[in-house]
Parts: sequence; C-alpha cells; structure tokens
Amino acid sequence: FSRSMDNSSGPVLLFALLLMQNTSSPKAASPPAGYEMAELPTPGAGLSRNHSLVEYGLRPGEIAAASVVWGVLWLISVMGNFLVCLVIHRSRRTQSTTNYFVVSMACADLVSSVGSAPLVLLQLSCGRWVLGSDVCRLVRYIQYLTPGVQLYVLLAISVDRFYTIVYPLSFKVSRGKAKKMILASWLCGALFASPACFLYGSNSDQHCNFFLPSSWQGSAYSIIHLLLVFMIPSFFIILFYQKVIKYIWRIGTDGMTVRRTTNTVPRTKVKTIKMFLMLNSMFLLSWLPFFMVQLWHPQETDYRKSSLLFLAITWISFSSSASKPTLYSIYNANFRRGMKETFCMSAMKCYRSNAYTITTSSRIAKKNHV
Repeated sequence: FSRSMDNSSGPVLLFALLLMQNTSSPKAASPPAGYEMAELPTPGAGLSRNHSLVEYGLRPGEIAAASVVWGVLWLISVMGNFLVCLVIHRSRRTQSTTNYFVVSMACADLVSSVGSAPLVLLQLSCGRWVLGSDVCRLVRYIQYLTPGVQLYVLLAISVDRFYTIVYPLSFKVSRGKAKKMILASWLCGALFASPACFLYGSNSDQHCNFFLPSSWQGSAYSIIHLLLVFMIPSFFIILFYQKVIKYIWRIGTDGMTVRRTTNTVPRTKVKTIKMFLMLNSMFLLSWLPFFMVQLWHPQETDYRKSSLLFLAITWISFSSSASKPTLYSIYNANFRRGMKETFCMSAMKCYRSNAYTITTSSRIAKKNHV
C-alpha cells in the first residue's frame, strides 16, 4: 500500500515542488501592473497634507511669501476702503457728488477683497480647488466684475470733472445724476462679466481654471471684454482729461508748462484733477497685465508655471485696491480732515470742538465738487 501511495503521489509532489519554486522567484512574486496601479494611492493617502506640493508644485517658501504679501494687501484694502466709505458717510465736508463715485469704487474693491482674494489664496496654498464648480465661477466672475465697474466709474468721474471745470454752466452732475451713472456702471460691469460664469469651472482634477479656454468662445470673449471694458473706456477717459489739462495749463513760449492766468479754477479742484490722473494711471497700469494674459490664453499644462503667472498678475491687479485709500489721504485735504472728524466722533472726543462743528461753510462745501 505504501509503495502504491508513493507511485501515485509522485506527480503531485513534483507539481508542489515546482509551484513552490515559482512562487519563490522574484518574477512570480511581483504583482501585475494593474494591481500595482490600483494599490499606489493607498500608501500616498497619508500624504494628502502635502497635496499642494504635488498639484501646483509651489514650494513652502513660495506659499509663505505669497500668503504674507496677500495678507498685507488684503488688510490694507479692506481697512482702507472701509474707512473711505465710513469717512464719506459720516463727514459732511466730504459728501460731494465726486465722492459718491469714490464710494462706489471702494465698494467694488471691498467686494473683490472679501469675495475673491481669500479664495484665490486658498486655491494656491492648498494646491487644488476644494470649493466646487459654482464657487469657482463666482470667484472668476468677481475678478471680471471689479475692473469693469471701476473703469466705468472712472469714466463717469472724468465726465464730471470735464463739465465741472470746462463747461460749469452748461451741464452739472447732480446727486441724482451721479447715482444713475453709478448704477449704470455696475449694470454694465455685471453684464460684461457674466460670460465668465459659463467659460470657467472646476474640472475633475479639482482645479479651478486660471485663464480663459483657448476655444473660439474664450477668444471671442477675451477680445470683446478687452474692447468694451478696457480699451473704449480708457480712450474716453484719456480724451476727457486731455481737454481738462489743456483748459487748466498751457505751454509757454519757453516750453514750460504754466497755469492759465485767466481761468478761475480753484486750487482744490486742480489738486483733485492731479489725484484722479494719478489714480487712473495706476489703475490702468495695474490691470493691463490681467487683460493681456487673458487675451494670450496660456495653456495650463504646467501647473507650476500657470499658478506663478496667475499669482503675479492677480497680485499686481489687487495692489490697486490697496493703494486707492492712500492716494485719497495724500491728495485730498477734506478727506484727511474727515478722517480726524470721524475718529473724534467715534471716540466721543472733541465732538463739540469748534474745529469739527458743522457750520454754514461746511454745508456749502457739501454741494461743491471737491
């Protein structure tokens, strides 16, 4: 019986020895390629905290520097523009039709600072978009809404300055007309920014697109948006201020630019013109890279280069929101006095002081375009 068992189990033992030899070889021990790809995300699941370095390729030092710069700009923009609105609202000496336009631009900067800038920084610091496609469209919509509204408001200010200085008796921008011009600026900006809601979105890789797509829809919208929101308003702004400058200044015989001696333009209004010239120049230069890059349609194949380019142009454009309150405080003496008056009223100090008591002259100044 034992001899028969040896004869019958011989092939079985031989097959077992061959099977053990194959399983001990390195080639047989390696899993198939499909199994290796399926198991690859498992050991990397614990590295989700470093997902930003994998997606966009931004180094920790770059993320830290971007966070510091954006944080400083964000604080200056929010606090400065909120102070502009508060001063003009509480101080009668600053309540003029021109300052209504200033409040409108400050509100646009606050919308951008609260609704767009923190989420852009969150996207770059996390390395991916985590808020869904709808929020992505909203953030990009605000990024297109802000320059459109402010450029049309700046155009309204140039019209106001032109008729106030050159033709003061033929046309006057009253408070009612100023409110209608502000409403028209917001409606035009909202209308021209609406296609961005359909062209942007978050894809399956959890990435909110930085730039417009390179399709014919993206190309057509970038050209139309550039013309209607940037080029045409900028042309009329330059045209109106050129006529104002020719009216105030003239070229002397020696080639020097001197003031006209026959006009009756007050110094305060001339200083206001200088402030708005500086404001327009700074705004147009800071938003020009944004419009040029959208017209260029960069390919987002290299996430690191795309994120660095997007960070640079958004930082340049967002810097204009933080610099406007500084220009107001430098060039506008009434705004500086209004800040002192607001702080005194808030602290309940010097509220009854003669220096800040609302007199008849301040009521008259309320109606002037200063």
